[in-house]
Amino acid sequence: MYKQKSEIIEQIQSYHKDVAQLYHDIYEKVDNKEMKSFILDLYKHEKNREQYLDRHRKIALAMDCWLDFPCEKLSNQMDECLKRNIGPKSEVTMEDLLNLKLHFDDCLIKIYNILAAENALSEMAANIFYYMLKKTKKEQDILAGMLFNSKSNMQQTFTYTV
Repeated sequence: MYKQKSEIIEQIQSYHKDVAQLYHDIYEKVDNKEMKSFILDLYKHEKNREQYLDRHRKIALAMDCWLDFPCEKLSNQMDECLKRNIGPKSEVTMEDLLNLKLHFDDCLIKIYNILAAENALSEMAANIFYYMLKKTKKEQDILAGMLFNSKSNMQQTFTYTV
C-alpha cells in the first residue's frame, strides 16, 4: 500500500510519543531519585526523536513523496513491542525499561532499513531514513553496552500500575 512519506514519518513519530508517554507515566509514580533521573532521560530522548522527525515530516510533506510500505504491519509490531516488554505489570525494573528501549530501537532499525531501501532511488528522499537507521543503531549499541555493564544494578524494582 502506498502512503505519503510524511504520513509514515508521522506514524513513526506517534510511536516515539507513545513510548515517551509511557516513560512519563512511570516517572510520575517512581520515588527513587536515581530511577527518576534515568526514566526522565529516556523520556527526553524519545521527545527529542519525535521533534527531530517533525522537521523531516514537514519537508516530506512539501516534497509529496510516496512509498510502498505496509503501515499496518508497523503498527502491529510496535503494539507488540510495548505489550511484550512492559504489559500489565505491577513492578517494572530498570532492566525492563532498557529491554523495552532496545526492542523498540530494533523495531525502528527494521523499519528504517525497509524504508531506506524502498526509497533508494531518490537519495534526497532516503536520507532521513538512512540517517535515522544509523543513529538508532548507534544508540542501541550504547544501550546494549549499558545493560551488559550494569546487570547488578538493574534488578531494582518499582511499582507501576498500567
